Amino acid sequence: MTLERTAWLCWALPSFADVFFLVLLCMLAFSPMSAGLLRDADTGWHIRSGEIILATHAVPRTDPFSYTKQGEPWYAWEWMYDVVIAAIHHVSGLNGVVLFTAAVISVTFALLFRFILQRSGNLAVAASLTLLAAAAAQVHMLARPHVLSWLLTLLWVETLYRFEESQGSALLWLPPLMLLWVNLHAGFVLGLGLLGVFSIGHIWTALSAPREGDRRKTAQLGAIFALCLLTTLLTPYGYRLHVHVYQYLSDSFLMNSIDEFTSPNFHVAVYGYFELFLVLAIAGAVRDRINATGLLLLFFSLHAGLYAVRNIPISAILMSLVLGPPLTVAISPRPDCQSCPQWLRFLRDTGQGISEGMTRLEGQFRGHVLASVTMAACAALVLNGGRVFSKQIISAHFDEKVFPVKAAQFIAQRGIRDHLFSTDSWGAYLIYRLYPRTKVYFDDRHDFYGAAFLKEYGKAILGSRQWREPLDRYQVKWVLMPVDAPLSSLLRESHDWRIEYDDGLAMVFSRGKAAEQ
Repeated sequence: MTLERTAWLCWALPSFADVFFLVLLCMLAFSPMSAGLLRDADTGWHIRSGEIILATHAVPRTDPFSYTKQGEPWYAWEWMYDVVIAAIHHVSGLNGVVLFTAAVISVTFALLFRFILQRSGNLAVAASLTLLAAAAAQVHMLARPHVLSWLLTLLWVETLYRFEESQGSALLWLPPLMLLWVNLHAGFVLGLGLLGVFSIGHIWTALSAPREGDRRKTAQLGAIFALCLLTTLLTPYGYRLHVHVYQYLSDSFLMNSIDEFTSPNFHVAVYGYFELFLVLAIAGAVRDRINATGLLLLFFSLHAGLYAVRNIPISAILMSLVLGPPLTVAISPRPDCQSCPQWLRFLRDTGQGISEGMTRLEGQFRGHVLASVTMAACAALVLNGGRVFSKQIISAHFDEKVFPVKAAQFIAQRGIRDHLFSTDSWGAYLIYRLYPRTKVYFDDRHDFYGAAFLKEYGKAILGSRQWREPLDRYQVKWVLMPVDAPLSSLLRESHDWRIEYDDGLAMVFSRGKAAEQ
């Protein structure tokens, strides 16, 4: 009985892409890795922002979360993600948030595997590059909207590749994708940049080796770029969002001060995966097996990944797409290798045959039944509180060894509503736990607070000589700090402040008679 005669197997059995999806989903949602998705408290204020939008049926125009800048203009530029994640949180809590994020990441890398395989025709190359890209991406795997930019970037580049392969109608998908992208995440700027990269690559190729239809394709790329640029205006904020994003990304102080915008430190082991991509990119370029567009994509990706840690996942995805075909050519049998030992040729030909057979098999599995059933079961699980009968399978939460979970409970019990100073990451957590009862001094919406505010905040948080200035200016009555923070040491020695709470991770200080009010 051949596989062709049992077509139902093609729909029932999982493909290799399904296996990638299922393994990554289970690792991110049900293993200790799930805690890593909530190691950043940004998730919390995104949830609360979405709740505001769902309650008011309007996108926020002014800040609702802080007392230092309350009422000042704020761009909730990821408003569509906020709505989705708030709705998920409403019905399934943080378990649902983690599962949703895990599913988005898993779909992204399953599709990456499929796209590399389609272009390279070599399952081993596709699997290796996908695994390496997923390993490199773990540096920024968080339950935040940027993971949707990973998926949209992949779909965007795949669409442009199809256009290069003479599927002219593929470009019609880009404006709808851009409309979604610009309302989900500021990464839409990357989409325009990639359109520019493909346009330059196409012009370069057309000038060096002119072909029939080059002018028409160049005109199509120019027209779709203009249409996508106009599409980016279709947000609640119009052109003002573009101005805000430009001002944010061009602020050198913010770019140099925010950890995720700094360059990777290759002394940290996890960046070694990206370092392997650097080696592969150089090797691929030197062997001259990559066309003009591919070379531009490699240079673009290398610069982005070396410029900022947060760009490494997208850089890895782009480089994987580019490197698949040349790596396949590099390891394929060559006619001039007849002088190789017979045993080596046997192993090479056997491996090639197995890879080709498995690649053909992969193209026949298209039902994704197991992946769909598993995803439905996971959704039912989180809707049931993460339990199967009385056994707790998933219990997503912010780690109390990282965030002031117990201190936040103390703040709620004491009825502290404002004039509370804390770190930016803890401020974001407090928004999740205590909004709307408590307003924060600062949180990690750095684009909103701006460089001047961040510099002033730094005087206190770093324990400089002027540490009292920001506390006095905003009439701070309470301070929530890590026990080992420089400011905590200063407050312990100050006669104006006294310790109200200490759990070994966080300390709450009160100024004078604030605790009695």
